[in-house]
Amino acid sequence: MKLNFLVYGSGAREHAIAKKLAESEFCNKLYLCGANDGFCELGVVLPEKNILESALLNHVDVLVVGPENPLCDGIVDEFSAAGISAIGVNKYWSQLESSKYFAKRFMKKHNIKTAKYEVVETFKKISAAPVVIKADGLCKGKGVYVAFDPKKAETVLSEFLDGKFGEASKRVLLEEYLSGEELSLISLWDGEHLLSFLPARDFKRKTADADSLNTGGMGAYTPVKLSELQVKKLSDYEVSLKTALLQEGADFVGFIYSGLIWHDNDFYVLEYNVRMGDPETQALLFHMESDLGELFCMALQKRLDKYEFKWKQGSSACVVLAANSYPEGVSVGKKISCIPEKNIYFAGVKKDGDNFVTNGGRILSVCSCGDRPFNSALKIAESICFEDKFYRKDLCEN
Repeated sequence: MKLNFLVYGSGAREHAIAKKLAESEFCNKLYLCGANDGFCELGVVLPEKNILESALLNHVDVLVVGPENPLCDGIVDEFSAAGISAIGVNKYWSQLESSKYFAKRFMKKHNIKTAKYEVVETFKKISAAPVVIKADGLCKGKGVYVAFDPKKAETVLSEFLDGKFGEASKRVLLEEYLSGEELSLISLWDGEHLLSFLPARDFKRKTADADSLNTGGMGAYTPVKLSELQVKKLSDYEVSLKTALLQEGADFVGFIYSGLIWHDNDFYVLEYNVRMGDPETQALLFHMESDLGELFCMALQKRLDKYEFKWKQGSSACVVLAANSYPEGVSVGKKISCIPEKNIYFAGVKKDGDNFVTNGGRILSVCSCGDRPFNSALKIAESICFEDKFYRKDLCEN
């Protein structure tokens, strides 16, 4: 079976997805919507305006959605109603990401371990820290702050409730601080079966400092070495998640990203996303040898229990090159030079004549594979040039 795929989204994650689908034996024709100038040549670009109409005219078989906003706006519901299959959650289940409160109630109902929390809609005094302050809605990965001082916590809480992230932070969760190593588990759900990629780990803070700003992600690697106990507990968690989705009759084919933390000898859920993570996707798909198109086809047939992942030897890592002002600012129009032909996924870039220039907060993702992949990825990152380049030089597999 060969299908026409449409990849929706503009970042490095979507570049990684599009590249894997372009290489797939199951892809007849690849269409793109919103693709940046760095990967738009991988397929036929369709206009974002009236995208459903364009998809129908071009006989798109499968929509693959990268970012969260179109999922939360109901793009999957619209395409499904028009008879086009989708890899992505419907609007109802997008609430696992678009509402922290919805996700917490889901976890509580199904006895999935998570931090204790309190929902706050008006300012209150905070007497103890550390405390995690989370905007209820979508904030592009930036609506979480860990405060180690009560006064700082009150300041951040006030900023959130006063609309720092618009309607997304009008309701806030004050959450128990859990310490431990974090883990990203990206799973694909087909309505009956749950299939997880290799465990990955990302680096969300801009620097290694505990009070550094949260970003959309500054790097990632896969797989993560786990102890026997951690392997068992991770398997137990996957069973719990699958059971919960079955009991809820979750009627979508798409991704669930479980942001986990190893705490008190078990995995606790910090957050859910309803998409593949960025930059974990870049590391995972760079490391993946099996066919992504086949994976999506089998998911749509509810046959994920028959799919087998194939992976490269060693591990794979991703280093994000960003603007120095990121996550609060962006870089625009700065010439990028010394870009290698391989190992690169494009994010915040556009073409200016024959050159690529910066056009966003996160600019490029650099990937490498091997025994110590961060070493080679960091060397490539160092060789790429643009004004106000920033990346974390301390990243390593741990």
